[in-house]
Amino acid sequence: MAMKTLKILLHILFVIPLCLLIIISSKRQQEKIIQFWCRRLLSIFEIKVKVLGLDRFLSNQKQYLMVANHISWMDIIVIQSIKPSIFVAKSDVASWPLFGWVAQMTGTIFIKRDKVSDIKKALKKMKRRLMKRSVCIFPEGTSTNGRYLLPFKSNLFQASIDTNKSILPLCLRYKQKSVYSDKVAFVGDMSLVDSIMKIKNENDISVEVDVLQPIRPRGNRKELAVYIQEIIHKNLSQNLS
Repeated sequence: MAMKTLKILLHILFVIPLCLLIIISSKRQQEKIIQFWCRRLLSIFEIKVKVLGLDRFLSNQKQYLMVANHISWMDIIVIQSIKPSIFVAKSDVASWPLFGWVAQMTGTIFIKRDKVSDIKKALKKMKRRLMKRSVCIFPEGTSTNGRYLLPFKSNLFQASIDTNKSILPLCLRYKQKSVYSDKVAFVGDMSLVDSIMKIKNENDISVEVDVLQPIRPRGNRKELAVYIQEIIHKNLSQNLS
């Protein structure tokens, strides 16, 4: 376990020179660097990623508003390992030790959901980024144990409508020995360090990422949010075991 802890620490520190390299790299090179680092971190944690469903949509060069259920900070690492994207995160993440700096360096859009002015600024940034990169949001606004969905907040779905970019729904499920597990869940008063140490001590963890059919923007943002939530909820409830 001590060796595993050391590997995790060294790999996290290794992100510092990689972020400096990202600054001078092309978009394609940036994505490869991010993907490499995330895949390596998952390998050190011994977390296996299984992409299910319409994985062909992850390999094409189209831009999507990717929408996923939210269980852990690890969700970002998992999604970046299969399709490097720009993420929208709560403003608190910016203050996380090292990870906050990395998030800033990789173009994360930070938002205070209780401030209307922040939401408007985030939407402007999202629409600009969607012209070149996929953007991923967790519309529940917080993480859960993965067994259920919280109501989707609709504000950020406006970016899909305004840019006419399709939504790519993703459903994440963490398992241990092929059975659903909440061991990776980042909930309650748990700190990032506590979560890292907890996950490190687990074995046989895997994560299934179900890539669902892209949805063209339709109706208003509230209707769109409800519709996407129903799609992800249906997939989640059918596959929890």
